[in-house]
This record gives sequence, structure tokens and C-alpha cells, in this order.
Amino acid sequence: MYTRGKRRGALAAAGSMLAGLALVPATAPASAAATLSCRAMAAYPAKWTAGYDFQFAVVNTGTEAFSAWVITFDVPPGDVIYTTWNGSVVQSGQHVVARSYTNTYNGSLAPGASAESIGGVVEGDSAGGLTNITCTPEAPAAPAGPAA
Repeated sequence: MYTRGKRRGALAAAGSMLAGLALVPATAPASAAATLSCRAMAAYPAKWTAGYDFQFAVVNTGTEAFSAWVITFDVPPGDVIYTTWNGSVVQSGQHVVARSYTNTYNGSLAPGASAESIGGVVEGDSAGGLTNITCTPEAPAAPAGPAA
């Protein structure tokens, strides 16, 4: 059982601790770092017996604008991309790397924006079915500094 004097001493000590905490300056919450990210979605606007068209839409899913993107994907075995538009494509076996033309209407995207991007014609028996699709944005080029 506490006596009156011990209780006052404990309350005074607790009050001192709380007063000390109140004197600590509050810090502003750290702002979230800007992120670069995108998503690429494939569509197949036309299909026929020996091939198909593909068209990607790219969405900026980050918080920072970017000036270009790279989409990687795989085509089914035996399929060959023979015509493309709105970007450049390099195919090695089934694996494909597609790059936007920098700073074009479909390469530069603000946060939340989307655009039709690279498309092409594929020769093969598969009627679409691109797999392992990834999208990587490229940061805008830094502004040029003053001439020395």
C-alpha cells in the first residue's frame, strides 16, 4: 500500500518524464521517394492461320514521369516477329526486347498515363500468347548543365 508521500513522488516523477517527452521536437514524416514503374499489356487485334498482330499498351504505375520504356517478353516456340512499329525490337530465339523511341508520343508518360506502344506482326502457328512480359521505365535525361 502506498502512502500519500510516495504516491506524490511517483506522480511527480511521471510528470517530469512526460514533460521531457513534450520537449522533444516533432519531426515531419519522411516523404515517399519517387518511383519509376510501368506495366505492359498485350492485345491481339488480328489473328490468322499463319500469324497474328500484337499491340502493347504501357501504363505508368509509378509516381514519376519517364521518357522511355523497355518491354521484354517471350513468343511461342517457332514464332518470328517480322514487322514492328513505334519502337525497335531484337528477337533472340523466343526472347524479345522492345524499346520505345525516346521522347516520342508513346515513350514519355506521366504518372497514371497510358499509351499504345510497340506493335508488330508475328509469323507462326500460335494465335498470340506472349508470355513473361515485363516493363521497365527509363528515367528522363538530366537537363544539360551550363557550358564550361
